[in-house]
Amino acid sequence: MAIKKKEINFNDIKNKFSTKTKYKETQFYNCGEAFMDACGLPGPVMGGISMFLGHSNAGKTTAMILAATDAQRKGHLPVFIITEKKWSWDHAVELGLDAKKNEDGEWEGMFIFNDSFDVIEQATDFINDVLDAQEKGDIPYNLLFLWDSIGSIPCQMTYDGKGGGMFNAKVLADKIGMGIHSRITKSKKEDYPYYNTLVILNQPWVLLPDNPFGQPEIQAKGGTAVWLASSLVFLFGNQKKAGVSHIDATKNGRKISFAIRTKISILKNHVNGLGFKDSKIIAVHNGFIGDTKEALDKYKKDYSDYWANKMGGNEFTLEESKNDDFE
Repeated sequence: MAIKKKEINFNDIKNKFSTKTKYKETQFYNCGEAFMDACGLPGPVMGGISMFLGHSNAGKTTAMILAATDAQRKGHLPVFIITEKKWSWDHAVELGLDAKKNEDGEWEGMFIFNDSFDVIEQATDFINDVLDAQEKGDIPYNLLFLWDSIGSIPCQMTYDGKGGGMFNAKVLADKIGMGIHSRITKSKKEDYPYYNTLVILNQPWVLLPDNPFGQPEIQAKGGTAVWLASSLVFLFGNQKKAGVSHIDATKNGRKISFAIRTKISILKNHVNGLGFKDSKIIAVHNGFIGDTKEALDKYKKDYSDYWANKMGGNEFTLEESKNDDFE
């Protein structure tokens, strides 16, 4: 059948088939100057999903709490989803989180905190409930969801002994990849009244090479759904193992680790495509400092009294211990 051509204004075509969408200017939660210098970005992107991926004790929780602290400074509401059950309020306060213990021993402040989850569906339903409350006007704040960590609880079927890893991955794909992801990212639109952001800490597993000359490759627990939904993926430490070295304080021949040196890189960037892949950073009690002699010497000088009190009020010396796990 022949197609008849006719004269038409192109604007009429655009008005019929195109949407008119404006997006907010890209903004980030700030994890500190040293974090920015190390990886090239301030921290998680607002209006998107960011993943902090890495082995245990590599700096992920420190970065998460620093992002929450910055959210409080901005007047945004941090929403903690704690499933790994390794939370420390004292550590969070040292990192700058505005929280105080009341007379009943409960911690109060500008945040929502929930650690009552046993299965993935409970955590994702909670996120949707909070977003529903925001849409109804009951929570008039920009929201920063912080999930620590997504690989620490199973789906309901696995919890009941009827499933396994593939079922966990399917639930995450359904709940986050096809649900929460769209609710989070639509807040980037200029006409949406709030910014909503999700930061996910993820435990890894290591994919072994398929030939003797290949390299091991880190993989996120829970399948590829969260990876695909993430605008940013930050890697803490090495691919194969944690890859950290400890910086110690010594007193009477006994050692206490007061800082760790870790690697940080950006594995995925769908925000601006930029980011460093070869940087190191030092995690201390109140955040990150740069991996330089000057930064470390300044930290030792500024916090010598703090660490002396921690170690019983006596003098101590600082030194770096050798750790083959770093390389």
